[in-house]
Amino acid sequence: MRKTIIIVIILAVAVTLYALWDSFSADKTGVSITDDDGTFHQDPSNATFTIDDELVTLSAGRNERAITPESSLTEETILLDKFAYGDINADGKEDTLLLLARYGGGSGTFIYLAAFVSGPVTYRGSNAVFIGDRIAPQSISLNGAIVTVEYLDRGPDDAFAVEPTILTTKQFIYRNGELAEK
Repeated sequence: MRKTIIIVIILAVAVTLYALWDSFSADKTGVSITDDDGTFHQDPSNATFTIDDELVTLSAGRNERAITPESSLTEETILLDKFAYGDINADGKEDTLLLLARYGGGSGTFIYLAAFVSGPVTYRGSNAVFIGDRIAPQSISLNGAIVTVEYLDRGPDDAFAVEPTILTTKQFIYRNGELAEK
């Protein structure tokens, strides 16, 4: 009888944690196309990006696929809530810089920088550049043609289980239709 009660409690806690996690990640994918001040921005939540030489198409800010055709393990890509806006391809139209998180099939959460770039007719997703594994993104900014991503990382000898606390900055540039680290 005591074992049954403990199992029921553990299951209840697991279901509650899963529900909280699911609602938290759902909140991250809802992308507003207007700022608090009413400024309109193009919505990248249904764009296609190139991640690790593979096309990934988001639907409502997320993509989920089986890691292999017969596998029950999935890999999920999610649009995070960090954005910067500006004209990175010098065509006079505003572009969106964004972060994507990719996880599944292992313990990593891989963070990428990508852009939703204006073209002659419509907007399109760019390549995604790897930023780090299990980092804590802080901000994206654009100064002229330079994109800066700030995030918290770990020291070189720290295990991935250690909470990231070291403020780190990487800079990128959009050139010849692709983002690249500067």
